Amino acid sequence: MDNTPEQGQSISAQEPPEELKWSRRQFIWGSAVLGFAGVVAMWGRGLISSAARGVFGSPVATGLIHVYQEDFYFVPNYMTWRVGDKMTMRIHNMSLTRYHEMQIGRDVSTENTIFGTLTADGFLKDFWVGVHVRASSPYKIDNFVTNKAIMTFEGPKDLYQLATGGAFSPTLEPGGHIDLSFTVPDKPGIWHYGCFVQNAEHWRFGMRGILNVVRA
Repeated sequence: MDNTPEQGQSISAQEPPEELKWSRRQFIWGSAVLGFAGVVAMWGRGLISSAARGVFGSPVATGLIHVYQEDFYFVPNYMTWRVGDKMTMRIHNMSLTRYHEMQIGRDVSTENTIFGTLTADGFLKDFWVGVHVRASSPYKIDNFVTNKAIMTFEGPKDLYQLATGGAFSPTLEPGGHIDLSFTVPDKPGIWHYGCFVQNAEHWRFGMRGILNVVRA
């Protein structure tokens, strides 16, 4: 077939070949899909996870469970515990540079500042009050506030860097870990966990999760 342009028709005015038009369509659609996937990856994970839990529920965690502290989020960021179950929670600080803590409670404290009302230093209602907790395997503990939990310790107590003030919270250095063994108390309902290190900046950056305590 003769593809020579007709007399008077410029080469630039010709329609591009079909394969070129198809390649352009592929590029445009591919870019749109990748852009959407990026938005979902950045912002949609929490929404998708919440929707999935709403449809399928959340499995009950029991026995030995692992909680990983990253910068600035927890894995998992949602847990379901059952009243009366015996559990050991192993908290790992996976950060290479930052200290992290884990408080569990309700009603975040606030304070008035020149920037308005901001989150303060933790929860006003401490989940661990009156709960028997055995602490073990301490490694790189910065400080450990036990508040009104009923504590026993495996190994020398000076390894736990015990401190006072505020809600129950082990604060771990980068790479640190600790085991907390307990029986889930009869405190059903929704609780929250979070890290309030650096004047609660970690909490405001999104380092938080939800704990659902259910009765058997």
